[in-house]
Amino acid sequence: MNPVELLGNIIEVSHSNLEITSRIKAVLSTMSQGMDFDEAIVFTSDQDKRLTCKFKNPKSTLYKILDRYRCYIGEGIIGSVAQKRIPQYYNNKNIPPRFGCLFYPELDSLVEKYKAFAFLPLSDDSYIYGVLVLCSSGRRFITDAEKILLSIISREIGGVLRINDLLLSSKKRIGELATLSELGKILSSNAEPQALLKDIGLIIAKSLNALFVTIKLDHVFLRAEPQRYTYGILDQPIENYVNELEQEALRQKKTVSLRNHGQAEDDISSKYSLYATPIMSKNRILGTITICGGRSQRDYAFEENSRYLINTFANYIANGLENTLLNTKLKDVIKDLNNAQKRIINQEKFKSLGEMTANIAHEIKNPLVVIGGFTKRLAKKMHMNQTESRYIDIITNEVLRLESILNDVLNYVKDTPVPDETCNMNDCIDEVLYLFSSDTTWDHMRILKMYDKNLPSVPCDIQQIKQVFINIIINAHEAMNGEGTITINTEKTIMDNKQFVVVSIADTGGGINPSVIDNIFNPFFTTKERGTGLGLAISNKIILNHDGKIEIENVVGKGATFFVYLPVKNHTNREELL
Repeated sequence: MNPVELLGNIIEVSHSNLEITSRIKAVLSTMSQGMDFDEAIVFTSDQDKRLTCKFKNPKSTLYKILDRYRCYIGEGIIGSVAQKRIPQYYNNKNIPPRFGCLFYPELDSLVEKYKAFAFLPLSDDSYIYGVLVLCSSGRRFITDAEKILLSIISREIGGVLRINDLLLSSKKRIGELATLSELGKILSSNAEPQALLKDIGLIIAKSLNALFVTIKLDHVFLRAEPQRYTYGILDQPIENYVNELEQEALRQKKTVSLRNHGQAEDDISSKYSLYATPIMSKNRILGTITICGGRSQRDYAFEENSRYLINTFANYIANGLENTLLNTKLKDVIKDLNNAQKRIINQEKFKSLGEMTANIAHEIKNPLVVIGGFTKRLAKKMHMNQTESRYIDIITNEVLRLESILNDVLNYVKDTPVPDETCNMNDCIDEVLYLFSSDTTWDHMRILKMYDKNLPSVPCDIQQIKQVFINIIINAHEAMNGEGTITINTEKTIMDNKQFVVVSIADTGGGINPSVIDNIFNPFFTTKERGTGLGLAISNKIILNHDGKIEIENVVGKGATFFVYLPVKNHTNREELL
C-alpha cells in the first residue's frame, strides 16, 4: 500500500468517533496489512509506572503470552523504549532472547520465525503513553523511510491514547465532583446518623462500582459500641481481612490495601481489590471506610484510582460527618436539658404538694400516737373480757397500720438527693436476696440468677436502689403466693447513645390484669386488700431521680417482668462534645 494512502487511512481512523479500543485496533490492523507486520501490539503506560499489553491486531499470536505479565519501566526492550523514549529496531540475528525479558520463556520458539522487529515509544514532548511492538516474518529489515512512517504512526497512536486519557480523566473528575455533590447534600441534611451513613455507603459504592462499602465508626466518638454500616454484602470469608485492614489503617493513619498489607490467601487476593482508610478530622480518628471491588487481570483502573478516590471521599465526609454526629449529640443534650427542666418544674410542684402532705401527715400522726399510747395504757389498767380485749387489739393494730401508711406517704413525698457513689448491681441484688434467706415463707421459692460478670458500676444511692428491688421482689413473691420461680438477669445495653445497666426481675405469678397495668405506678393504687399502693410508686420515683426508668413486660397467664434501667453515667461528659 502506498505510504501516503496508508497514513491517510490511519489518520482518518484515529480521528474518527469510534470507541478507543476500536480505533486503535483498526489502526493496528491497517498498519499490519499495509506494512506486512504479523504482530502489531500496543503496551500502555499505567499510573503505577508499569506497562500493560492492551491492544493487538487480529492475527497476533504473541499477545496471549505478553499479556500475562506487566512490564516495569526499564525492564527488557519494551521497558527500555518506554524509559528512554527512543525507537529500537532489530532483525532475527540481533534481537535479544525473550525481548530482553526473563519472564517469557514461551517466546524462545515463537520469536525465531520473525525476521524484523520494531519497538517505538508512544509519546509526546512531555509524557510516555505506551510502546508499539511490531514483528514481521515476511520482511528482513525496516527501511529508513518506513522508520519515519512508523514514527509518524506511533505519534498518531500516542495522540489517540493521550486524548483518551484526557477524556477518561475528565469523566472521572466529573463523576468525582458529582459524587462529592451528592455526599454534600447528604451531609448537610437533617438525616439521622444511621440513615446518613447508609446513604454515604450507597453513593460511594455506585461511584466506584464497588462490591461493597463499609463504614466503621469509633466508639469513643459515639459514646457507644463500635457501629458498622455496610452497603452491599460483606461475606464472612472476607470480613476477617476487612477487620485486619481497618486496624492497619488506624495504626498507620493512612490508606492501606489488601495487596500491600494483608496476608490474604491467593483466592481472596485474586478476586478482590480491598482498600481501607481512616476517617480523620483535626487529627482525631472518627472511624474507617473500606471499599471492595472485583479484581480483573485486564482492568487495572480500580487499582490505580481507588487509593486516590477513597482518600478524597474520606477527607470530604470527615468534617461533615463529625458535624452531623455532633448535631445529634447536641440534640440529645438539649433533649436531656428539656427533660431535666420538666423534672425540675414537676419537682417544684411536687415539693409544694409534698410539704403540704407532710404537714397533714404530721398532724395526723401525732393524734395517732396519742390514741395508740392511751389505748395500750387503758388495756393494762382495766380488766376487760375477751370481746373488749379484741377491740383493743384491733384499735392498736389499725393505729400501727395508719402510722405505716403515713410513713410511706412521707417517704414518697420526701425529696431525697442522689449521692455520688457507685454500686455494682450484682452485689446489690445479692444483698437484697440475702435478706429473705432466713424467711421460711421463701422456702418454696426458686431464684435463678443470670449475671453479667463484666457489669460496670452505677452511680446511685445504694439504700434507695435496694428498696426498689425489695419492693419488686416482694410483689413477685406475693403474686406467686410463695411458690414459683423468680429469674433475675443483669446486662449492659445502649439506649439513645447512652450506656445503661438493666436489671430484669421475672416471676411466674400469672401476670397483671391488663385493665389495671397502666395504673400500677400511680400512688395509692393497689389491688391488695391491705396494700398502700405506694411500693411501686416510690420505686418508680427513686429510679426517675437516678435518670433511669422502669418498664414492665406482662404476659397474662404466665408472669410479669420488671426492667430497671440505670445509667452508667449520670451526666454528660464535656469532652464528648468537643
